[in-house]
Amino acid sequence: MSEILKLSPELVWKHFYEMNQIPRPSKKEERIQAHFKAEAEKRGLEVLQDEIGNLLIRKPATPGYENAPAVIIQGHTDMVCQKNDGTEHDFDKDPIDMYIDGEWVKAKGTTLGADNGMGVAMGMAILDDPEAEHGPLEILLTVDEEAGMGGVRAMKAGWMKGKYLINLDSEEIGKCFVGCAGGVDVGYSASLNYDAEQYGKFVKVTLKGLKGGHSGIDIHKGRESANALLAECLSSLSQQMPIRLVSFVGGTLRNALTREATAVIAYDETHGDFLKEHFAHWQKHLVNRLQNIDEGVQLSYEETEAASSMSSQDSHHLLSFLTLLPQGVLKRSAILPVVETSCNIGTVSVTEKGGLSVGLLARFLTQEGFEMIKVKTKNLGELSGYFWQAKNDYPSWKPNLDSKPLQTLQRIYEEKHGKPMGVEVIHAGLETGLIGKLYPDLEMVSFGPTIKGAHSPDERVNIPAVAEIYELTKELLKALKD
Repeated sequence: MSEILKLSPELVWKHFYEMNQIPRPSKKEERIQAHFKAEAEKRGLEVLQDEIGNLLIRKPATPGYENAPAVIIQGHTDMVCQKNDGTEHDFDKDPIDMYIDGEWVKAKGTTLGADNGMGVAMGMAILDDPEAEHGPLEILLTVDEEAGMGGVRAMKAGWMKGKYLINLDSEEIGKCFVGCAGGVDVGYSASLNYDAEQYGKFVKVTLKGLKGGHSGIDIHKGRESANALLAECLSSLSQQMPIRLVSFVGGTLRNALTREATAVIAYDETHGDFLKEHFAHWQKHLVNRLQNIDEGVQLSYEETEAASSMSSQDSHHLLSFLTLLPQGVLKRSAILPVVETSCNIGTVSVTEKGGLSVGLLARFLTQEGFEMIKVKTKNLGELSGYFWQAKNDYPSWKPNLDSKPLQTLQRIYEEKHGKPMGVEVIHAGLETGLIGKLYPDLEMVSFGPTIKGAHSPDERVNIPAVAEIYELTKELLKALKD
């Protein structure tokens, strides 16, 4: 028996454990959705599934709550799939290997999937909990949140009956969220000219050791992107000696801060000493620059096999372009203590066969921030000569401080803790923005247990926080009777 199943509340950890036995990358949620559909049908509950795969499970009110407003508990079943170097794990086949470390549950070398598996597990636990009191209940389990919010994008208005919605996709106990950032995917692409003749010596340059993390909730911490740093290092080199770019690859997800990037370059061997000095200087430069932020940064290079490459002029042009891509906090709000606009260089791929492909995720709280990002990134595409595209934009969630779920949650929390619960707007994309666009009269609030390191192999969830948030959810459901 897994040690995870002995944790309290047992119903929550049971569902979370079962989820993590089933691979659930974004856009591949068929197995996990089939599991939950079967679980609902086994309990004799009404379950609906739309064309994209979202599930809506309906449970009747408990006795005495038949006339209470219907409440929706919502979470997404997909997870970010990241692993450490050297970790052998196939996210399409292998279960998540979990373990307990003090007051935390972690995964061995991979993301844990507590984002948002823990919220989903709480919703499913409510269905089985004999102590849970509630009005008519709907459990909304969406798909494809992490890769562009495809699930809620495809959802239709009129599907749900609830008056209130509890989103359990927040990650800091003691805080609830009443607003979130919108987002847009920005991409660049181009075919590239390669010379089949092989020139000079070839080295593979690797930048690794960064913490990474969530490109929304960690962006204000100053953590760097391996894509941005490696491009800067190589661009600086190309300003001082001719180099030819063979490849540049970094990042796998647009919403994760890139922890590692690699490039292959060719150079004239007469410049070997300067190359060595340059990389030694940049290692020291990065260590000094990233003190107390990304102190594990490592820059290294090694000889590699010869290959076709771009001209030194084209290489310099492309590297210059990469250094000008927006990364990190672009603007802080003058009204709220939160980042207003940011951008993350999520993925970069430069290869002879695939050409250039760059994927950014920009986040914004205001329409003005959205327009600024589009103008600036489109201008960069025009100046560089690379094809630009913005797509998959989703709206921000505007705060409603008068909502019944928020006021009720605040009262319950303060009665229990003797202090008010923090109310914030999060600089990350929650599905509430798109849900609110479909259901403008829906009153919503978001909260959840403490999760650290989301979107990275450092992801972990706090065990006592899970128990507290589950009880808080049950108390909120009970209190929303009137």
